[in-house]
Amino acid sequence: MFTALRTRMQQAPLLWLTLIAALPRLLAAIFSQGYYAHDDHFLVIEAAQSWVAGADYNYWLPWNQTFDHGPTGHMMVYPGLHFVLFKLCDLLGFTDPDGKMILVRLLHAAWSLVAVRVGYRIGLRLAGERTAWTLGLFLALLAYMPFLGVRNMVETVSAPFLMLSAWWLLRGEAADSAWRPWMLAGVLAGLAMNIRFQTVFFPAGVGLALLLTKRIRPALIFGAGTVLPLLILQGGIDLLLWGRPFAEMAEYIRYNLDNPDNTGIVSPWYNYLLLLSAAFVPPLSVAVFFGMLRSWRPLVLWLPVVLFVVFHSLFPNKQERFMLPILPLFFTLGFISWERWRAKSTWWSARPGLWKGALATTWIINGLLLVPLTFSSSKLERVEAMRMLRDDKGLDGIIIDDVIDQDAPLMPRYYLDRWKLCTDPFNTPNGDMKALVEKNPPGQRANAVMFIGQDRIEARLAEAFRAFGDLEFVGIAQPGLLDRTLHWLNPQNRNMVIIVFRTPRSHG
Repeated sequence: MFTALRTRMQQAPLLWLTLIAALPRLLAAIFSQGYYAHDDHFLVIEAAQSWVAGADYNYWLPWNQTFDHGPTGHMMVYPGLHFVLFKLCDLLGFTDPDGKMILVRLLHAAWSLVAVRVGYRIGLRLAGERTAWTLGLFLALLAYMPFLGVRNMVETVSAPFLMLSAWWLLRGEAADSAWRPWMLAGVLAGLAMNIRFQTVFFPAGVGLALLLTKRIRPALIFGAGTVLPLLILQGGIDLLLWGRPFAEMAEYIRYNLDNPDNTGIVSPWYNYLLLLSAAFVPPLSVAVFFGMLRSWRPLVLWLPVVLFVVFHSLFPNKQERFMLPILPLFFTLGFISWERWRAKSTWWSARPGLWKGALATTWIINGLLLVPLTFSSSKLERVEAMRMLRDDKGLDGIIIDDVIDQDAPLMPRYYLDRWKLCTDPFNTPNGDMKALVEKNPPGQRANAVMFIGQDRIEARLAEAFRAFGDLEFVGIAQPGLLDRTLHWLNPQNRNMVIIVFRTPRSHG
């Protein structure tokens, strides 16, 4: 049986890799709920669904701004695609928030398969079938990739575009006189920039590599291809919204230059080097990092990756997810280089069992991480808290009580499926919650409260009863396993229990 299965895999390796990669991503799309970070929900899902509802949650659109603010510095293509999807769902009568998110995750899961397939093709071209197969398996089953692959993160969504661009760059290397591969590579790099602007350092690296090797014509064609989707998509959208092209992009660049440490996460320059040396599950990750450092061929792929890493290493604001656009290509190039070197090394040839043991160790660790991560949800307690009140037709508003940490989180209104009601933060210890409730006119006042955390809950409940007069218990939303683990590893990752109460009149 196993011999027959192996034969079938050898006959259609790309199909089997796709199926292998699809399984954990399908499971993640169904079972991995919530959102990973603030941006992948509030700057994508929340924005798009609010536009469908005519609410413009973030006040990004000029006709909804009640003050002279102007562009907010957000690339509109990706949230715009979600707006089109949600609008279509709305027209078809498919309005369930949870059902739509399963659809969104399934679409992202399918898109993430592109990186696996292209990685295999690059490996096949540069290193042969055996290396390509192992490379493809790792891209398919790296522990965190199914979980991240179904998230609405511009960093992961832009990665397949860069992989496709790299593939066409290789095609261009093989047929230097042809213009089509260089043009397609540029267009794909430009599409990545429409999703995540910082991927600009990839096409910049390609252009630099071509100029260093004195290939002016391919450089010009590639550059024209990169600019084309930016002109049509980002430039066109901004022209419609603001009457001038690239208004949002200019504001985005201005803001980041003026606020290089805007998240407060400032790490040393070598932070990403440490991350990349461990990102692909030890001990394999060390081999991949060594391979990437050892060989700079092909330069047209290696230099863009290095330039991307160098810029992000020098820029003060550092978050691990910023490396995600380049991660699949970094792994692909590093693994191929390592395997080429290992195959020629007499030291490794004399110790064949050592590398097999290293791979076995990597797969065991990877498997122990892959299964729980694939089924893990993130920020689930915030989603669940909003779900508890979704069917409450009499709900007029919510107070978010976070007087302990004094940093009330934004709650995902998408899962509440209500946009024109207040969600007021209450962050001041010994503050007056009743005054906060009564600041809104009757009919628009909060009649529910969410307590973030359980510390001093008796005193906080007493203040809430004073503000509302009467309350009834709705439920408790607990954080998921992933969030509890992250909090255990680093207490700075907030791990919150949310207790929900509402006034009796909010039954609806």
